[in-house]
Amino acid sequence: FARTGPWQKGYRPKDGYRHPFPYLHDAFDSYQDYEDVFCPPETRTSRKECTQRQSQENGTLSARLSRFVWEWDGLDPFDDHLHLQVPLLMDRSTGRPIRVDEIYNTTAAKAGWEHLGRAHGIDLSSGVLHAKTHPRRFDVKFISDKTKKRICELALLDYCCLNLPLPAECSGLFCKLTVTNATTPDGENQQSQSIQIEPLSHPQSSRK
Repeated sequence: FARTGPWQKGYRPKDGYRHPFPYLHDAFDSYQDYEDVFCPPETRTSRKECTQRQSQENGTLSARLSRFVWEWDGLDPFDDHLHLQVPLLMDRSTGRPIRVDEIYNTTAAKAGWEHLGRAHGIDLSSGVLHAKTHPRRFDVKFISDKTKKRICELALLDYCCLNLPLPAECSGLFCKLTVTNATTPDGENQQSQSIQIEPLSHPQSSRK
């Protein structure tokens, strides 16, 4: 919500930006308007309390997120966090993956950085980079299992290509592996293989 809010430079109406899903920020003309939803005035004595406290939203933000998840087709990411990881980990001229030594989960960022520090003899005792510095602003209890599965479907290529375990709510989603044999064009009749991994279903197929 906040990264592309109409109060952010480059995303303000006066900057000429038109958000593809404007209802996400309906009635939010400032960060304070947004903050009042996940940290209602009647639940706080100071705005400073809102930074690290758990969301107190009433389902407004979750409902907008759910609507977006079902309406977005996954093809035009307008925010950095909507981009899949796999395209960023391959050579765009050949489609082949670049070398990846290890994969870490950002939900366990502290343990990941400590592992890297030990492996390379780097002292990280002064602190590590955390993936998120504050709680979610929407309340996940309002997100249905069906919507969670839709989110997995939008990110299914990453789950499959990076061999990441799917959450329990996302059971029944699969990718397909296609292996194609071809003869190399060097005249020596050598065989080569092309391997393609893709989601078994496209996110558009399950849209409401």
